[in-house]
Amino acid sequence: MGLSGAVSASILAVSAVVAPFLGLGWNPLTVIIGTLIAVLLTVLVRFVLGRLGWPATDDAAAARHSAGVRSAGSSGSRRSIAVREATGLAAVALAAGFIGWRLIQVFQLPGLISQTADNIFHLNVVRYMQEIDSGSALTAGGVQGAGAGFYPGVWHSVVALVADTTGVGIPESANSVNIVIGAILWPLGAVFCARVLFGNRPLIMFGAAVASSAFSAYPYLLVDWGVIYPNFYAMSLVLPAAALGALILGQAKSRTAGVGLLLWLALLACPGLALTHPNSLLTLMVVLLPLALTAYTCWVGPGLRGAGASGRTRIGYALAGIAGLGVFSAAWVALRPLPVSDFANTWQPYETSAQAVGEVLLTTHGNLDAAYATAILVVAAAAALLREKTVRWYLASYLLAALLFVFAAGVENSPLRTFLTGGWYDDQNRLAAALAVLAVPLAAKGAAVVADFLARGLRRMRIPARAGTAVAAVVVLAALFLISQDATVRPAVQQAAKRYSLDPESDIMSTNELALFEEIDDIVPEGATVAGNPWDGSAWVYMVSGRTVLFPHVQTTMTPEREIIASSLNTAASNPEVCEAVEELDVEYAVTSGELIYLPGNPQNEMYPGLTGLDTAPGFEKVAEVGAASLFRITACD
Repeated sequence: MGLSGAVSASILAVSAVVAPFLGLGWNPLTVIIGTLIAVLLTVLVRFVLGRLGWPATDDAAAARHSAGVRSAGSSGSRRSIAVREATGLAAVALAAGFIGWRLIQVFQLPGLISQTADNIFHLNVVRYMQEIDSGSALTAGGVQGAGAGFYPGVWHSVVALVADTTGVGIPESANSVNIVIGAILWPLGAVFCARVLFGNRPLIMFGAAVASSAFSAYPYLLVDWGVIYPNFYAMSLVLPAAALGALILGQAKSRTAGVGLLLWLALLACPGLALTHPNSLLTLMVVLLPLALTAYTCWVGPGLRGAGASGRTRIGYALAGIAGLGVFSAAWVALRPLPVSDFANTWQPYETSAQAVGEVLLTTHGNLDAAYATAILVVAAAAALLREKTVRWYLASYLLAALLFVFAAGVENSPLRTFLTGGWYDDQNRLAAALAVLAVPLAAKGAAVVADFLARGLRRMRIPARAGTAVAAVVVLAALFLISQDATVRPAVQQAAKRYSLDPESDIMSTNELALFEEIDDIVPEGATVAGNPWDGSAWVYMVSGRTVLFPHVQTTMTPEREIIASSLNTAASNPEVCEAVEELDVEYAVTSGELIYLPGNPQNEMYPGLTGLDTAPGFEKVAEVGAASLFRITACD
């Protein structure tokens, strides 16, 4: 069940990509067909493994082959499977309640919209998928009006599917999907990963559940900053994928059907991670690199120490290692959104490297207050792992992710910085979220370490062992919840909630603008394009009405025709070049708003002087008005 999020993301992603080639639309039937194919392929894989003579094995037996990985069944052999799974589900349900409550506080009402620049694009992509009846990532970039283009669109395809199936609006669908991702998929994967790494103790599972709600950087930051919903979805899939990779590498020497199925599940999960957002694969690579190196060392060591090791054997081991590093490096470069030479065009550091290290130690980010509750648990887990000599590789993974965060947050721009962190656009927010995701299993381990320490103290006070263990666990989890929710999560939720609004003073689209946009599909004929300054909310004409807009985003790629309309549309009655551009792009209407401009003072706000003063410019007929928002028909070019 812990892998359900990653596998379902792949089924959604692949079904959406393949459907247009088969003449299928984007609807529940397409998803059902994709699911059935995945099930049939899984059955076929199991059959083939059986025919090849690969024996079946249970999790506990396979775990004995593990080098530093504990299977989900390894520590729970004395409990029934039903009790163990019920405990895990209870932990996930607890986390779902905590996180769902907080996300509802962020979104406030079903129809409120994050009034941020990236959300203009995301919600318009959802409408675009509805319009073209395709959820494919290969065509999602076509929303910009420059032809079909790739964009990791699994989040958008899910929202489009929900909106079409239920008949509710895009904002309501987006908020609902985000609650499911944050409150269900995320803790489900976190608890699963903690079980794989540290066993089936109830305290580990409940510790992971409570910790999954305790960090400000994930899940709350990614529904605030940006907003970057695809990253929000993708990060929820990293831990279960990491757990799957750990199981595979930990059991690599066992030639069993169980390992074969794990390999098949990994193959099944990878497309979902890549098409939800490629930097989830980069994060996964960071997590698994230390384990892969450990497994390689365990494989090479005995062979090289053997008396009969030949030169050819040594060369073979060396070539295998070089090939592995080559594949890793190639993937690292290929998954980057920008070349290293573009290092000056990405996000800048905001603090010194020493301050960034301090934020890592205090499990915080962005100059926010220290998160002492989670910091103590992560440090306790690190000390325990060093002492126990188990799962040290995961601690190394966490430190690698911390290093990337330090580079993004506190190191000056350079090709090296961007080579390391360019997969996340050198953005400390994305890496802060990744670091918080990886910290959750450590916090769960730390909760067990601290609780065990308290339980030993209670036993010395002659309190029965079972009672002392229970009291210690409750005290640690309650302290983690209460301290983190008050000092860490509550400020993050309050900050995120400021982004979500739909009122007369909203930053991008106000209630007046929404009311006008809702009339547009009754006024503007299909096929006609509407021009408008995207910074005043007009880019969302498309999301609300479905009518094509000339500038669907604040970062719309400019062409000569678009530039002349942006700069000179209000001179159409006297400037033939304007009418040529209008006719070329089928622009028949224009929308303006005298209300707020998003990010006042940004020079890009002033790139649309031709879309001002249309009420007094000749050649424009006002056909609708709500408050300060107006729709004009362009008559100058008739």
